[in-house]
Amino acid sequence: MSMAAQTNYNFGFSKGVAGGLFDLSAHEVSTRQAEGKGITFGIGVVVGTNKGVDIKLPDADSAGIDFEGVVVHNSVMTELDMDNKLVIKDKRTVGCLHHGKVWVKTGENAKPAYKERVYMITDGEEAGMFTTSEDKATKIAVNGVFLGETDDGIANAEFIPISVMAATTEGGTE
Repeated sequence: MSMAAQTNYNFGFSKGVAGGLFDLSAHEVSTRQAEGKGITFGIGVVVGTNKGVDIKLPDADSAGIDFEGVVVHNSVMTELDMDNKLVIKDKRTVGCLHHGKVWVKTGENAKPAYKERVYMITDGEEAGMFTTSEDKATKIAVNGVFLGETDDGIANAEFIPISVMAATTEGGTE
């Protein structure tokens, strides 16, 4: 008696999950409180109203020094809304990766390559997503580098402590 088994599948998975840690190397995740709407896993956030407590989406006034980190997919329980989008509600406690390796959401025009500088989009529907220098979106440079190409709208990136990043860029390379 022979049995048929399916050996070919048309469904593929992304390499990671937006906001998921890339690996278990050294990293720092701080507890912060979401301020406003639109915050979700894998996006970049800036210092909010109460420094060291609140985080918010970047806007046109945001500068690289305001970058607080990436919202990580950790113990926050949340559901999809009626538009099938995952949004963290105002005043929810979240994990914010300050430095380490994480999967980030990328803008539509992002074309990252290994060790390419990370920029955070500060305007429009893609605010908080990450991109590259060639993207025409309004963006700011942040303390990180991409570790690979985009896969299904996410890419892995490494964020470096600001003091280390400043020391490596003093030679005039951005």
